[in-house]
Amino acid sequence: MTRHVRVVRTIAGVLALLQLLYFTLSWLWPEASQLGPVHISFTPRGLETGVVAGLPPALRWSGMLCALPALLLLVYAFLRLDRMLRACASGRMFALETVGHMKAFAAALLGALLLTVLEPALRALVWRLVAGGPPRPVNVGVSSEELMLVLICALFFVVASMMHEARRLAEDNEGFV
Repeated sequence: MTRHVRVVRTIAGVLALLQLLYFTLSWLWPEASQLGPVHISFTPRGLETGVVAGLPPALRWSGMLCALPALLLLVYAFLRLDRMLRACASGRMFALETVGHMKAFAAALLGALLLTVLEPALRALVWRLVAGGPPRPVNVGVSSEELMLVLICALFFVVASMMHEARRLAEDNEGFV
């Protein structure tokens, strides 16, 4: 089991770093580039390719600040996942702390998803009202992958509840033996 936990922790770490890299590149280096025959472009959610490159600095920074809470909550979710996996690897699979990490991971992931879906609308509102930018259409959409992620988060809550109940039953059975 320890080997599998190590693999999952490595994959989660790589995914977290890729998400941080994508966020940084999409807001700070949005210009399209060419890498051999491959055309590379990083674009924030809800914006067309090349829009960020043409934004004034105030709009670019305010857009980045609107997207930052979802990124930070996602990083927090990855940290809680890592703590949960470390606890499982050390044999504390049904400990209350591990169950708490699993619930916190699922809640943070769900919160990051919600903020990611709402971020384009918030960004358009901030650009319109606060930063004095041009009116932009508000795009809010949910993909089938995001709906699947909601289902997976709900499943994590169910598994965490089962782990908590298993721990309670084990503690009850200790008194009888």
